[in-house]
Amino acid sequence: MIRNPDRETLFTYPLIWVTPVHAGLLSGMKIDIVSYALIAIGGFFGAVLRYIVDEQVSSLMGTLIVNFSGCFLMGIFMYESIYIGAFGRNTRIFFTTGVIGAYTTFSALSVQSFQAGPVIGMANLLANLMFGLAGVLAGRHLISYQRGI
Repeated sequence: MIRNPDRETLFTYPLIWVTPVHAGLLSGMKIDIVSYALIAIGGFFGAVLRYIVDEQVSSLMGTLIVNFSGCFLMGIFMYESIYIGAFGRNTRIFFTTGVIGAYTTFSALSVQSFQAGPVIGMANLLANLMFGLAGVLAGRHLISYQRGI
């Protein structure tokens, strides 16, 4: 642990000082700059990809496409990571939390469903839930089929 002579510190990471004031929020939390950077960079790409889809497809259908494709990709990455071991921690963090986390969106789904009215809104929520689950299963199935599992 590096000590800052100007103030008491509980734990540090190079170039970041975590003071006792922050300790309540971060107690027991390891500060990992590499993971944060991977999430931020992946988030940038996911947000830009989401914007591209929004520019090409209307809002309700665009959100459905984004949520299905995001769940499909999540199914691939998580299945490959957990059962096959194909992706390391950093790759998984970059793609799942960063790219896919910024690409898919629950807040847009909620707002658009509310604005669409009760019947279309409920249909939209159900469609996103069904297609989301189907996407995860399809991604998992694709990987297990390719691997012969």
